[in-house]
This record gives sequence, C-alpha cells and structure tokens, in this order.
Amino acid sequence: MKKLLLIIVALCMILTTAGCAFADGSDEVLAANFVKVKAPIGENKSWLAVARYKDTKEVIPLSMSYGDYIYATVPAENKDREIESFIPEPIEFTDINDYNPDFHDVKMLSYTGVIRGNDKGEARIYDNVTRAEAVAMVMRFIGLENSKMEYIKLGFDDVKSDDWFYFVVMNAFNCGIVKGDSEKIFSPDRDVTREEITVMVVRALQYAGVRCTPRQAENNADEHKISNWAKDAYEYIGKYYVSDSDVTDPENPVRLLNPQKAATRADIAYILNNIQAHSQVYATDAAEYYGFDKEMPIIDGSTSTYPFTQAVYGALFCHGETHPQFPQSHSKSHASYQRLINGEVDMLFASVYPASDILKMAEEKKVELELIPIAYDAMIFFTNKDNPAEGLTKEQISNIYVNNAYVNWSEVGGSDALLYPYCRNNDSGSHAQMEKHFLGGNEIHPEVQKETSYTMSNVLTDVIKAQTEEPVGYGLGYSIYYYYHNVDAVLDTKRHLKLLAIDGVMPTDETIADGTYPLSNNTYIVLRKDTPPDSPARKMAEFMLTEAGQQCVENAGYGKLKK
Repeated sequence: MKKLLLIIVALCMILTTAGCAFADGSDEVLAANFVKVKAPIGENKSWLAVARYKDTKEVIPLSMSYGDYIYATVPAENKDREIESFIPEPIEFTDINDYNPDFHDVKMLSYTGVIRGNDKGEARIYDNVTRAEAVAMVMRFIGLENSKMEYIKLGFDDVKSDDWFYFVVMNAFNCGIVKGDSEKIFSPDRDVTREEITVMVVRALQYAGVRCTPRQAENNADEHKISNWAKDAYEYIGKYYVSDSDVTDPENPVRLLNPQKAATRADIAYILNNIQAHSQVYATDAAEYYGFDKEMPIIDGSTSTYPFTQAVYGALFCHGETHPQFPQSHSKSHASYQRLINGEVDMLFASVYPASDILKMAEEKKVELELIPIAYDAMIFFTNKDNPAEGLTKEQISNIYVNNAYVNWSEVGGSDALLYPYCRNNDSGSHAQMEKHFLGGNEIHPEVQKETSYTMSNVLTDVIKAQTEEPVGYGLGYSIYYYYHNVDAVLDTKRHLKLLAIDGVMPTDETIADGTYPLSNNTYIVLRKDTPPDSPARKMAEFMLTEAGQQCVENAGYGKLKK
C-alpha cells in the first residue's frame, strides 16, 4: 500500500508539472518543499558571500548576502540545520578566458559548485550538455543533488543503478522536474535542447518556490518555434531565457531563441546565474516586523509615485521587483482612484488630491477616502529655458487657463513672445491639482484644451517642442515638482526647461517643506476609510512614517516629512 501511495504521489507530480500550465502557486509549494532561512552575516560581509550548512560545510547555491544577513532557500528537511556565511573561491579552470564575457556566468556558478570542470580542469563552456549532465546541474542548483529520498523504482531501460547519474535522475523524477522521452527511455546521453533545459529549470524553481522577474515584450523572431509543452516555461523564466543575436541586417538586429538547438554549458550557466543573482526574494527585518513577509498590500497610484512602490519593495525585500505582488507599473491617478473605490487595490501612493469626478464617484458608491500625508510635493509651472520670464502670479495662471486672457508673455511681465499654454487631460492627477488651486469649479478654456498633453512626460516634451523663433514664442506647462526633477535623468528636461516662481516664490525643497511656496502640498497614502486597523495597507501607512519609511520617500526622490 505504501509503495502504491508513493507511485500515485509521483504520478501526480509528473502530471502537474509536465504539462503546459505553470500555476502561480509557488508560496504553497515553498511551504511544503523548501523554507527560507537566514543568519547574521558576521565578518564575511561581501556581495560574494553565500551560505553553507555549519555542520557539513556544504554550500547552498540558492543563497546570498543582503544587508546584515546571509539568506538561503533550503529543502524543508534541512530547515533546522544551522547555516553560516562564507566567501567561496571559484574553480580555476585551465581554459578560462577572462576577456570572454560568456565565462562570467560559468565562473560565478563555480563558486557554489553548480558547474565543475572536467578531469583536465577545463570548463569547456561551448560543449553541448547531455540530459544527465543538465539534470545534475539543475539539482545541484536547488540543493537536491544529494537529498535522501524514498525512491520509487522506475523503469528506464537506459538508467542503471551503477550509472553516475542514477540517483540525481531519480531525485529529479520523483520531484517532477524531469520526464523520460518515453515510459522506458530517459535518453541520458542525448544533448539537452534549450527548451528542455528551460522546462527543467522552471519545474525546479516551482518546486523550490522561486519566481523569476517578468520580462517585457521583446523581438524574438522565432518565438513561434517553441514547442507547445515549453511555452509556459518560457513565460515563467521571465527574461532569463537563452537567445542568439541575428545581425544579418545590422540596421535591424533581432533575437533568435533557437529552442530546439542543443544547450551548451554557457547557455545553462547564463540561465542559472541570472536566476541566482536576481530571483531570490527575501524579507528584511522591517518586512517581518510589519508582517509584509506574509502579506503585502495591493498597491497602485499615479505615474509620478511609481518610485515610491519601487523604493518600498526595495527596502522591504531583497529583489523586491521579483515579489509576486510587485506591480510592473501604476495605473495613473484617475484610474488608480477608481480601482481603490471599486476595491480592486488596497491603497494608493498619490501625489494629488482626488479630482471632483472621483469624489463624486466615491460618494455614489458610499466610499469615504482617507488621505495620509507621507511626503512633501508641489504643483509647478515651467517654460522654455530661453524664455526671459521668471514667474507668474496665481491670478495670471487662472486667467491663462480659465479665460484664455493672454496671448503674449509681455502681458504677464515677460518679453514680447507668443504664449503657448499646454494643459493636461481631465482624468490626470495634474488636472486635479488645477482644480484644487486654480479652476474654482470652472473648466479649462476650450482654446487651451486644444493643446492637451496626455501623459506626464508628454507635457514636458510638448513644452520643449513648443518654442518658436519666427515669431518668437515659448510654451507653458505644469506638473509635479519631484516628478519634474526625477525624470530629468531620462528626458534631460532641465537642459531645455526652467521652473517659474509663483507669487514671487521659487519652488525648492525648502520652500515646499516650509509651505512658503504657494502651491505646496503633500504626497499621500490613500485608503478606504473602512480599511481595518491591522490590514497590510494600514501597516504600510504606519511604516511610511517611520525613519525607514521616510528613507523610502527620499530614495523615491521626494521630500521627507521627517528630517
């Protein structure tokens, strides 16, 4: 009966991991198969530090240093074994070539023994890898090469008990990580293909509860050649799949997956080293203290506040961008408020007060919003750098946008130059700022609305492009102070634009913090008023007002409330 039960369990593993569906249930798998452990890093504080078991000195490949700790993902059977940090030495391969970038991944995996040399000490990175060798590398990587399992006797005619790979193949089969070419044939000596190793790695990662960073859309010319049984694995592996560059047309290079191509040691090293370096997610002390290691709030917000989300995940988790709840983007101000009101998200990072239509929607749905200040920010106005004008009054801004009262900068204290005002769309956060400070229940004038910028970046680039020489003319636009500064690294805006004083006060970190700049305001965490006190969203609001949370504010490029 016991033997029958084991066979049933093994078959279930095979069926659930060998098909096309790779369910997102890694946390549950991790709880059953693997655990995350940590220990003080001590004197071995280095980015090269990894973990090993203190009793046997056996290296744990799925480990890394972060802050003051060494972290590791280990089989559940080893959860009570003490770990320690150390700095390993790489294998000195006799054919190493430090000028060849492909050697880097092989060298890094040699630190933890995932990749080893042949009997001549050679890495032979461009040699094809057999299926048996591939299984051994994958099982070493997740720490199961020498795991003691209760084996099911399997009927592969080409895997014998005296083969060097017998137990590692059995371990992998029992875990559902590999299958045979048929019920009787495993084909240990056949070269493993790129898509086969991708599937093996993904099954191993799912078994260990490790996720990969999602990838953006890329130009892979032969993605259609991936076998159906491997497509979901390519999706799961994120951006760590192997590909080649096709430069037949140097002007339009493309990537080729070549999924049926034999995988080399360099190919497998590329996959495993990138996963080791980027896909281990560990919770910091702060995350554990607030319970974020168990549950994070579902976060959304405006475009300008996305750096808050990035900073928070970066502070709370090692490789926070791989966390299953890390959002790849924000939904923008208007849409994020709608999602909060509809209960689709738990909280927002918002740089603006909700617009009038959002408040009306909340009222209709009997939802009360709660705004908790966590940082300083401000609405700002800007023009082209060549414009001699230095500032505007609030009254002049209202007349420009509500009444379309001026067509020349000379009418508002500037030089003789045409005035080209740009506005934002009504469902933007910046428009909500206009409502708050200038519109007084009115709409932006229809003539001004003809020059509407539909994204935060567009209003900057639109004003840059608005400058004319014959006749001379300059643009005018508005945005959020810290977004304007943070996006400079990408758009090089400060070389083309300048900020304007409002009522004689320039927007600076100091004038915004002390409130002397007239358009100063806050960035908020926004919750539904009925959010429970012990919820992750409430805990996030609490965290953001701590010293660590305010450091996140600064890391996001905003002004801290608490100095």
